[in-house]
Amino acid sequence: MTTFGNRQSAPGVHGAKPTFGKKTSQAPAPRAMPAAKSGLSSGSLAFLQADHNRAPAAAPAPASRQIPGAAAPAAQTASQTAGHTAGKPVWGRRVIAALIDVAVLIVPLVLIIGVLGPQPQTTDAQFARQVGVFVCLSLGSLAYAIGMESSSRQATLGKLAVGAIVTDKTGGKPTLGAIIMRNTLGKLVSGLTPFYISYLMGLARKDRRCLHDLMAGTMVCAKSKTSFSYDQTFA
Repeated sequence: MTTFGNRQSAPGVHGAKPTFGKKTSQAPAPRAMPAAKSGLSSGSLAFLQADHNRAPAAAPAPASRQIPGAAAPAAQTASQTAGHTAGKPVWGRRVIAALIDVAVLIVPLVLIIGVLGPQPQTTDAQFARQVGVFVCLSLGSLAYAIGMESSSRQATLGKLAVGAIVTDKTGGKPTLGAIIMRNTLGKLVSGLTPFYISYLMGLARKDRRCLHDLMAGTMVCAKSKTSFSYDQTFA
């Protein structure tokens, strides 16, 4: 085909001169913005287009804040309500605690004898009085030991004085059945053994358990106080 001049423009482009002859079947080229007018190169335009099509990133979730007065987490609540926990097993403290408990029980016994009046003259009356005193002392000591050791303190007054508590084999709070077994059948069998062997065997054991402890599944350990954090102490 013959064109005017030496310059040949692409058909359909704005500003190109028409040609004479057969029309070409080529589709018109898309209009492009000259780089000189836009001030951006082709690479910059491609980057901006890709950045525009990119989905915006999800905003991070705001950190939860503890509302004053709201319920604390379960782990924190458990640590705040924790009481005395068990330390290492003890044996020497048990001896001192037993002496203190005997002194505690002697005081009400003396009061009971004083209420009963002077010593009777007849043998039968003396025997009946001795039986009555023994029954009162036995029932009183049982109620005292079972009530104190099954309570939240887990110790008699003597054990509290020396810093000891009664626990199960794992260091937890013993059941009521274990405390009853310890202070009834366990103490009875231990008292029948000669030369206090049932109590002295605790010295040869690492867990310091005597015979009545083995029968009841209990243990006597030192009492340790659970430590609190700074914010719990001064809250």
